[in-house]
Amino acid sequence: MTRLILWTVLFVFFLSNSSCQNKSKPKSVTVTDTEVEWKKNTHNFGEITEGEEVLHTFYLKNTGKYHLLIKKIDSGCSCTQVEYDKTPIPPQKEGKIEIVFNSKGRFGKQYKEISIFANISDKKTKLIFTADVKEGNKQK
Repeated sequence: MTRLILWTVLFVFFLSNSSCQNKSKPKSVTVTDTEVEWKKNTHNFGEITEGEEVLHTFYLKNTGKYHLLIKKIDSGCSCTQVEYDKTPIPPQKEGKIEIVFNSKGRFGKQYKEISIFANISDKKTKLIFTADVKEGNKQK
């Protein structure tokens, strides 16, 4: 009988303690009022020569209510280098992302997607560029 009372008291104690803890924890807030607007999110380099490096700058605007935080950029290929300012972009302000595509060892039509992971409602956005890489003049 003593064991039953002890177990009951312990059960009630743990139950009441856990319900108090749940009430005191702050709820996390998900920010979905940050959005990005691209002036243009695609670019065609056109015809370039194999081995040529080409540069393009994509311009964006934070159209949301909170600072835009670019968390990570994945170019998907070592042939593409990406540069951007790591500081948060305030609401209604602009930023830029510069890409350099190195066509060395690439031939024909190229289609590349760059994924930008940020604090926006979709979690990520994409930039796309294309190029038509032609064989260059070989020196003897």
